[in-house]
Amino acid sequence: MGMGGLAAGAVGVAAWPVSRAPGTSAAPEERDAASPVPARRPNFIVVLADDLGYGQLGCYGQQKIRTPRIDRLAAEGLRFTHAYAAAPVCAPARASLLTGLHSGHAPVRRNPPQGQDLPLQGVPTFATLLRESGYRTGLFGKWGFGPDQAGPEHPNSYGFEEFFGYLTHRSAHYYYPRALWHNEELVPVPGNQGESGMLFGPDLIMRRALDFLREPNREPFLLTLTLPLPHAPSAAPRLGEYSGLGWDPEDAAHAAQITLLDTYVGTLVDELRTQGLDENTVVIFTSDNGPHQERGVHPDFFQAAGPFRGLKRNLYEGGIRVPFIAWAPGMFQRTAGTTVEHPTAHYDLLTTLADFAEVPPPDATDGFSLRPVFTGEGEVSVHPYLYWLRLHVGSTPAHRAEEDERGLNVSAAVRFDRWKLIGWGPSPDYSRPGPGWTYELYDLFDDPWESEDVASRQPSVVERGAAYMREAWVPPDLTQQRPVTGAPA
Repeated sequence: MGMGGLAAGAVGVAAWPVSRAPGTSAAPEERDAASPVPARRPNFIVVLADDLGYGQLGCYGQQKIRTPRIDRLAAEGLRFTHAYAAAPVCAPARASLLTGLHSGHAPVRRNPPQGQDLPLQGVPTFATLLRESGYRTGLFGKWGFGPDQAGPEHPNSYGFEEFFGYLTHRSAHYYYPRALWHNEELVPVPGNQGESGMLFGPDLIMRRALDFLREPNREPFLLTLTLPLPHAPSAAPRLGEYSGLGWDPEDAAHAAQITLLDTYVGTLVDELRTQGLDENTVVIFTSDNGPHQERGVHPDFFQAAGPFRGLKRNLYEGGIRVPFIAWAPGMFQRTAGTTVEHPTAHYDLLTTLADFAEVPPPDATDGFSLRPVFTGEGEVSVHPYLYWLRLHVGSTPAHRAEEDERGLNVSAAVRFDRWKLIGWGPSPDYSRPGPGWTYELYDLFDDPWESEDVASRQPSVVERGAAYMREAWVPPDLTQQRPVTGAPA
C-alpha cells in the first residue's frame, strides 16, 4: 500500500491526529484562508535520512535507484561533496546534529546499549533556540533520546512544540508500528503487528508533517522530518519499479524505501509551492551516517558509499561522508545549481539555522554558520579540524573486516587541511590517544578513497592529528552515558 492508498486505509481511525493524505491539497478557498503571511525570517525544513549512503542518490552517482525529486533539489540548490555526519552511527550523530556539539563534547557519544536510549541531559537543541525566538517547531519521525513514555527526555522538552512518531530507536525499527506518539499521547494503530499490517508508519508520519505545514499561522516554522528510511529491515509498502528485476528481495525493498523517501521529499516541496512558502523556506536534506549492511542488504550491489571506503560504523569516508543538499530558490540565487567542496559536519547546522533566524547560538558550540556558503555572501569560516569518535554497540562483518578486526575498539578521526587521521585504541573502552593507539593517515586531496596509508612517512602530521584528538575530547559526566530505561518498545 502506498501513499495513494493511505487515506482509505486510515478511515475510521478517529484517534489519529491527521486529516489529509500526502499528495492531496487543500481546496482553494481553504488555502486562501490558511496561507500565512510571509515571515521576514525564513522557514526551515530539515530532512534527515536514516543510514542513507553518499552514493545512494542519483545526484551523487547512483545508477540503480531512482531519486528524481531529491536530484532536482540538488540541481536547483547546493550539492555538498565534503559534508559529514557527526558520527558513524545513529544516536551520537543525531545528538550532534541537534545540539551543535561534536562527539567529543556532546551528551550522547555512543549508540544505546541493549536498546535503551541515552538522554540529551537538558542540552538545548536547534529547536530550543528557534522555539524560544518565536518559531513554530515540529519533529516528525524518530527521536531516540529517551524512554518510550512521556517525561523530561521527550522531544516536547527540547524545543519541539509538536512531535509525532517513534520515541525510541528500537520502536523505529518497526515500519508497521502498533502505536505512535503524538506529543505525550500514545496513539494505537489498529491492525498493525510491528513488521506487518495495514498502515505504514512513515505514511502516517508524513500525513501529520503535511498537516503541520498546512496549519494557518503567522509564525515562521521549523519542520524536522526524521523518518526511519532506509534503515533495516527493508520494508516498503510496495516494490514498484523494483519488482521483477531478479534482485534479492531485501535489496529491492531497500531501493523502494529510498525512492519512497524521495517521493516524500517531493511532496513536501510541492506543498511549499502550493502554500506559496517556497521562496522563504530553506530545505536541507542529509543522512545520519553511511550505508548499512543489515538484514540482508548488500551495499556493494548499489555502490552505496559511492567511491569511498567503509560503511556505517567505520570512520573511513564511506561511514561518515553523506549527502547534504541545501535548497532555497528565493534566497540562494547566487549559489543555485552549484557543487560545494567546503568541508562541513552536521554540528554546523545549529549555528547555521540560528544565523538565518537572527538568534544568538549558545556560547558552547562546535559549529560554524554555513550561511555565507549557502548565500555566497560574507566570509566563510573554516574549521581547523573536524572530529569524530566511535564508541558504539553493534557490529557487522563488513565493518570489522574493513578495519582488520579492530572494528570493536574505540576509534577517533580528524580531518584537517588535506589530511585525515584515523586512530584506534587498544580496547572498546575510551582511552586518551597516545601509547597503545595505532594510526592510519590519508591524503584526501590525492587519495579520497583512503587506499594508501602514509602515516609512516608523515610522523609530524600524525602527531598533529593526535593532538587534535586529545584536544577534542572532554570527559562526559557519567550520568550522560547512563541509559534511560522505560517500557519496552
